[in-house]
Amino acid sequence: MTGTGTPSTEQRLTLRSQLSELSLASAWVERLASQYAIPDDTRFAMNLCLEEVLSNIIRHGYSGQSDRSINIRFSSLQEGCFVFVIDDEAPLFNPLDAPYGPPPINPLEEIPIGGRGITLLREFAQTLEYEARPTGNRLSVGFRIGDSRARKG
Repeated sequence: MTGTGTPSTEQRLTLRSQLSELSLASAWVERLASQYAIPDDTRFAMNLCLEEVLSNIIRHGYSGQSDRSINIRFSSLQEGCFVFVIDDEAPLFNPLDAPYGPPPINPLEEIPIGGRGITLLREFAQTLEYEARPTGNRLSVGFRIGDSRARKG
């Protein structure tokens, strides 16, 4: 926060609910990383988490409906601290209520694709906050430079 209690900077991106839009988010993160001198490990964590959140909204929240929107805000609250706030209009889903750890694997079955996105979020983001909104979901995903490894707690 700045001395006035407001974010020092904020940028926005709106995507359609199509998997092809994920490349726009990735390119946006690359530009932000360049603009704010975000190190590679933090940039990687940001890209990974944002892709997981967005693809889950598109696939599961919107059930493949391609005409919906996802709004993302990027804020630099203070030097070295960055937050993405993702708003959607999908049915309410709090990823923080999901069980910890990936689903169990049966060695006699093929390893399923998916089910690990929330675990990745918990490991690569330093803060996760969820808010149910009257029109959908809001998820805040925070990162701190120098702390992009698995977070504690």
